[in-house]
Amino acid sequence: MEETVFFNRGNALTSDVDQEELMKKVQIEKDKRGLTNKLVVVQDDNDEYLLFDFSDVDSKNEHATEFQVKQVIENEETSE
Repeated sequence: MEETVFFNRGNALTSDVDQEELMKKVQIEKDKRGLTNKLVVVQDDNDEYLLFDFSDVDSKNEHATEFQVKQVIENEETSE
């Protein structure tokens, strides 16, 4: 999946340079939130993985950064 999205980096739920560690944090967020919204894992230019709530997509904000989608997490399913 090669999709570009824009997020304000300050809206990231969590971040990590280790994708496995980030996925552990994803599970925690899913458990806390009940996963009513899609979560998105993106990677920045410094090889850091960030987790966002997909509803925070923001292409109109001048502080938004372009990211490549690595994974979309929704309803107990993970798509790459």
